[in-house]
Amino acid sequence: MRHTFILVITTLLLSTAAYAQERLIDATDHSPISAASILDASGNMVGFTLSDGEFTEIPESAYPITIRCLGYEPLIIERPQNKAWEMTPKEYELEEVVIVPAERNILKQTLYIREHFSVTSKTDTLTEFTEHMAARFVPATKDSKFSGSTSVKLLGGRCIRRHKVAERDSIKVVKKPTSMISILELSDDPVKTPESFKNQDTPTKLYEVAGKSGKSLIQRQNANTFTTIVDLLAEKKGHSTSPWPFKLVGFTMDINQLYETHVYRVNDEGMYLPKDLIEASFVIEAVGKGKYLRLALQTDKPVMVRMTIEMYVVDYDYLTKEEYKKEKKFKPENVDFVIPSTVPSLDKATERLLQRAIDEKKLKK
Repeated sequence: MRHTFILVITTLLLSTAAYAQERLIDATDHSPISAASILDASGNMVGFTLSDGEFTEIPESAYPITIRCLGYEPLIIERPQNKAWEMTPKEYELEEVVIVPAERNILKQTLYIREHFSVTSKTDTLTEFTEHMAARFVPATKDSKFSGSTSVKLLGGRCIRRHKVAERDSIKVVKKPTSMISILELSDDPVKTPESFKNQDTPTKLYEVAGKSGKSLIQRQNANTFTTIVDLLAEKKGHSTSPWPFKLVGFTMDINQLYETHVYRVNDEGMYLPKDLIEASFVIEAVGKGKYLRLALQTDKPVMVRMTIEMYVVDYDYLTKEEYKKEKKFKPENVDFVIPSTVPSLDKATERLLQRAIDEKKLKK
């Protein structure tokens, strides 16, 4: 009986070591970092950090892992150590203030978009890395009158899809990829600096709002940037939702993590508009139950779906209403990909995937 008890305790200890409790914090003020995406050694998304910065259930076999979060330099962790890991905020060059002419009150944002997408079952893994160039039209000022669409307009994209099952490991170049950004609506509402920042005499100012199941809002400001993170499920029962449009097309998903992040260039006004935006992102985690998702991985069980969409502003242009109408209809034949200097480098696994696609394309010629 004694030997059995010792064996059980040993097993539990080994299990705890294999799934060490890790935590992510800001290197400047040690506040928790939420909505950070975690990629394993193969480039698959295996988790996200919660509002308290914690992430769990990353098996030791997945290491080294790469952690990415908007506004921070990427972090590589070689092995689990059950500790708080620090992420360093990125440095941004501040641009000059632009005076908006009254007749040019429509702002065109040219965007570079990256998407990491993973669907996993017990036997299969489907991974996609996608890049897009896109445009978005929004009111240039708080008082601008604009009745057009503010949704993101995709101009051109490229995607590499990897499907791994048992001994088979194949890749495919998708010529005309779609994007979840066409479904998700990026918020462009004015954001005001919290009043509490006036009383915080620290390099990094922090403001948080508690929701029913987590922090519904986190705002952070340093010398260069003002960041706002919204947990879109913080007020949902059970911190989960199941969108009905997905059900109609056989892609039923119970979404349990959905964060929207905006990084703005700091200004003296204390009011942030789309013209101040540097970067934005969506982080999504869901349990896929739809038949088409399960068919893709040849399983009768629910699958895990994870996605990060990162949007970086490449350029701004101020348009009149007439110019906006022309730009909205314009469809370029060839699109040049412009990657801003603020975009962090890719993880090693994704770099290898891109190189593999290039090598296999050469072999087919």
